[in-house]
Amino acid sequence: MSAYGAPNPETPTTLPSPPFVHLKGIPNFRDLGGSPIGDDGSVAVRRKYLFRCAEPTQASSEAVEKIRSLGITHIFDLRSLPEIERMQVSSTGSRVTEWPGVERVFTPVFRDVGYDPVSLAKRHADYQDERPEGMVNAYRAILTQGGPAYGAIMRHVAKNLSPDTGLIFHCTAGKDRTGVLGALILSMCGVSDDIVADEYNLTEAGLGDWTEFLVRAVMKQGAASEAGARRMVGARRESMLDTLKMIRAEFGGPEAYFEDKCGLSKKEIAEIKAFLTVKQTPEFS
Repeated sequence: MSAYGAPNPETPTTLPSPPFVHLKGIPNFRDLGGSPIGDDGSVAVRRKYLFRCAEPTQASSEAVEKIRSLGITHIFDLRSLPEIERMQVSSTGSRVTEWPGVERVFTPVFRDVGYDPVSLAKRHADYQDERPEGMVNAYRAILTQGGPAYGAIMRHVAKNLSPDTGLIFHCTAGKDRTGVLGALILSMCGVSDDIVADEYNLTEAGLGDWTEFLVRAVMKQGAASEAGARRMVGARRESMLDTLKMIRAEFGGPEAYFEDKCGLSKKEIAEIKAFLTVKQTPEFS
């Protein structure tokens, strides 16, 4: 039994699918694709290729089989070494994801510093602020340090432009490091800021009962109040809207970020965009 609550996180069965996929043992699992591009709804981000989630190491055997059935071949772990060693959120002891037929790739945004909600609460009181600026500061740090990790994932995409080779990227809550990369990809594809922020906000539903579990963990480790802890765990639209503005103002936008910070070529970026942009009737909700 976890020190903070229920030991069995999952993506709730009550959530719409797509984009969510109900999996026992993995909270906040969803397809990043499906967001509409443009006004007429005839073009959208490709589904069933990019998936995002929270910490997945408690996945049930049924969940792993479902993941394999989706064509997922790689899982990119954005967590730091201290997070993996302490597992202070799930309190399960050090463990990583090793699934037959799915290759785990260690791609830490911060190799030696924890950046899960509990670690952030211990170090940074401003991330609990009622205003979105605190999370924007956190996301600026992620963007500044995350180029090598995000670049590794995007180069994998550039080399595997096939709908038969899906991938997962995740951190601890599947909200911050995961959310920033998801926002960069969607914005690069031409998804509007409002819809990118809506997709980011889906984490609040995707965590399900694990939200209370995380809130208690954050409060135990240093949040000033329950309200502050909930802001740490939450995924407010305003935080992402301001982050997207910051990306354009300070990094030149998502394409410039992928080129300058991740080392992708203009050709690679163009090929990724062309692959991820498909004509269809989107089912985004």
